[in-house]
Amino acid sequence: MQTLGVYLIFAAVVLRGVVAFSEEPQFFVVVVLLSAYGLLLFAETWIIRRMPLGALPIKGSWLALVYPILQTALAVGLLFTPSFEDFFALLFIPLSLDGVAFFGRRFGYFCIAFFSMALTSALVASSDEGRLFGLAMGIFYSGMCFLFGGYAHQVQKAETARNQNQRTFNELQTAHHQLQGYADQVASLAIEQERNRLARDLHDSVTQTVFSMNLAAQSARLLLDKEPPRASGQLLRLEELAASALSEIQTLVSQLRPRSTAEAGLSTALRQLAIERQERDGLQVTLEVNGKRTLPEAVSVGLYSIAHEALINVTKHAGVCQAAIRLNLNEAGSCLEIEDHGRGFNPQTARNRSGHLGLAGMSERAEEIGWSVSIESRPGRGTRILVRENPSGGQG
Repeated sequence: MQTLGVYLIFAAVVLRGVVAFSEEPQFFVVVVLLSAYGLLLFAETWIIRRMPLGALPIKGSWLALVYPILQTALAVGLLFTPSFEDFFALLFIPLSLDGVAFFGRRFGYFCIAFFSMALTSALVASSDEGRLFGLAMGIFYSGMCFLFGGYAHQVQKAETARNQNQRTFNELQTAHHQLQGYADQVASLAIEQERNRLARDLHDSVTQTVFSMNLAAQSARLLLDKEPPRASGQLLRLEELAASALSEIQTLVSQLRPRSTAEAGLSTALRQLAIERQERDGLQVTLEVNGKRTLPEAVSVGLYSIAHEALINVTKHAGVCQAAIRLNLNEAGSCLEIEDHGRGFNPQTARNRSGHLGLAGMSERAEEIGWSVSIESRPGRGTRILVRENPSGGQG
């Protein structure tokens, strides 16, 4: 729009000049001067303005200095034609726009002041209506030059802001892509951690059961010819181990994504878990829930997995058929407690035995969700597992 406005001003001056001097002897001189001005205007518009922003600094840019000097000389020459026409002063408007665009606000306004003195001097010296009229017209056109110079400054500020916004947008896009990459890395790490946990659980449960199955099968094969009755007992043992392995595999699969936890909440999921343990293992689990706080899904899934592992330990090692789960959902601090009155164990000794009783898995689960686990147990005095929310929400 700025370029179009400059062309329209120049076109109006050319048309007015051709009409005014068509019968005058200075017609050829006016046409030559206007043509030279137009060529410079075209060159400035289509060559200089196509350069990158900031490619025309004041120092070392002879083109940026020569252009306004030549244009000023041509405009002043038109004002000094014998037949006075003050509308030629309109040619200083494109110069005012370019002065600010080329050199910035301060030096640009200095150029406009120079243009104003040049056109005012020319109008005062050549006006047929008297010096006072020439001074008045000079002030009028000078005001227009400063007005258009201010417009050019605002356009330049808008262009700078647009470029800055574009750079900021590009930086935000780059940061977004980086964050996506980090999120993918976090997801991959979480998947790797889950694989490690599953591998550890398989080693602690199913692998040991399968190893026992292998021993039972070898014993049955050796006793099949010598002592068939004992071989039958080993085969029965093998059948029991196979059923146990199937149950453990089903348990591990259910831990991968406890749907009831994500959909119905932790309390409902724990009730369903208590029912499943009684139906599968004959373990009677009492559940007590206090409070109505809603926990994040990741925390609920982690607590569910800890309770699941704790009940499996009760079934395998406690030697009792009863356990209790207490869930406190308080805003000040929530906790999960699993307790039995079985044979108990030495926690320090158990921790030193890799994977024993799933203690390492429960601790890792708690650490992932920012909670902490404490285990209270003594041989013959039962076991109490307490999972507490860290006060700061950080890792304990």
